Amino acid sequence: MSLATAKKFIGLRNDKPMSDSSHMKSKELDFVNVESLPKDDPHQVPDGGYGWFVVLGCMLFNMSTWGANSGYAIYLAHYLADDTFQGATKIDYAIIGGLSFASGTVLAPLINYLVGITNLTFVLVLGWIIQFIAVMLASWATKLWQLFLTQGVFFGIGMALVALSNVNVLPQWFKRKRNLAGGIAAAGSGGGIIFNVGMQAVMNEYGYQWALRAQAIICASLSFIGICLVRSRNKHIKPVYRILDKQVWSCFGTYMLMLWAITTMLGYVTLMYNLADFTRSLGYSASQGSVVSTMVAVGACSFRPLCGFIGDRLGPVSATILIHTFVFTLVFAMWIPTRNYATAVAFGILVGGTMGTVWVVMAGMATRVFGLKKVGVGLAALWIAIGVSGFCSPIIGISLKSDPPNGTETDPTQYVNPAIFVGFMYFASVLFLVILRAWLITRDEISVVVHGGHFEDSGDDLLLRVPPLQCIRNICRIRLPRKV
Repeated sequence: MSLATAKKFIGLRNDKPMSDSSHMKSKELDFVNVESLPKDDPHQVPDGGYGWFVVLGCMLFNMSTWGANSGYAIYLAHYLADDTFQGATKIDYAIIGGLSFASGTVLAPLINYLVGITNLTFVLVLGWIIQFIAVMLASWATKLWQLFLTQGVFFGIGMALVALSNVNVLPQWFKRKRNLAGGIAAAGSGGGIIFNVGMQAVMNEYGYQWALRAQAIICASLSFIGICLVRSRNKHIKPVYRILDKQVWSCFGTYMLMLWAITTMLGYVTLMYNLADFTRSLGYSASQGSVVSTMVAVGACSFRPLCGFIGDRLGPVSATILIHTFVFTLVFAMWIPTRNYATAVAFGILVGGTMGTVWVVMAGMATRVFGLKKVGVGLAALWIAIGVSGFCSPIIGISLKSDPPNGTETDPTQYVNPAIFVGFMYFASVLFLVILRAWLITRDEISVVVHGGHFEDSGDDLLLRVPPLQCIRNICRIRLPRKV
């Protein structure tokens, strides 16, 4: 592509051509001339060093938030089987799971802004306190509305304050190893091993109330260590903290990322929350169901760093296309025909290691689309999509579950409809990623000309216009100007 051709697609959204003087002065554009960047440019991230301690801290955060949240599967199975709260329906319990996922994530723009006006440590400590109190109070809930507030809304808010605010940190410490670092950190959500097997044992011995109390203490301890370890590089990066950003919301990549996140989460949460009860529908015990649910966590611990490594080798979008293709194939070929315990365990391990790739590559993809300065604003938009779809997912999964025939308590075909739904959601996520990949390739072609062959994470590429016809031609392109 020639310089003259590239210039056609560069400029503001109001179609005015760019001028050096106006852009260097414009606060709205935050424009940076890449060729004039000094050698100690803050966007040149350390790619290691103390960053590995930050990875450890983020891993502990993921263990105490998303790992604990995945443990809701055993509480859901218990509530459904034992009719714990009189008059509650299966939809009520599914809504609680949805609230724990969504009530905080939909507040992502406010959380990101709160980090900006205070600091990262303050927000982490606030979330740590709220999450601990919420789970403790849930253990004393005697009415359904109390469970809605504690294990649903307040737990979700506390979890989001911890989980969402730390995601923005890793891209500040890594570039070439960004997805590997994300994969190691995301492996922490495999802490569901503790919250599935461990809390199931406590539940069997002492009841679900003591399981919740034990979970609260474990999560608080893990988060405290994480708070001591995690440090941001905000003083170097000088990120943008806005509730809304015009450039982000007018970017085509934003909507492709959101659609990818929505379809992924509709499949991910539906599958994660229902595996334990699916095992019981085959005729196995609650303990065996918790083991299958735990295998998802085992898979996450084992395979997510590998998924991150693949993301660094191929690019986060290209790697996720391959991995999600494997997931929807696995769902159709293995989950639907599963009729025995051994197959359920194997499925749990394989799907557990691959279905949550969103947590591995999300920060890397967002940095790729928005740049380091605006990755927090871009991720906030992504978290809204994740929160809304995460709220709907358990309700959809439970609604699609069929009732067993009269006179029987189990039926191996109860989860056929949810399985079909999950498979098609992952298939749709692949389609959106294919479009996003073509768009990024085209934008990189223009960026090569504009930036003299140099790529930075400053966010300048948000200013580039991307022609749709060129995107179509790049859908199947193999040789790329930059990993996508």
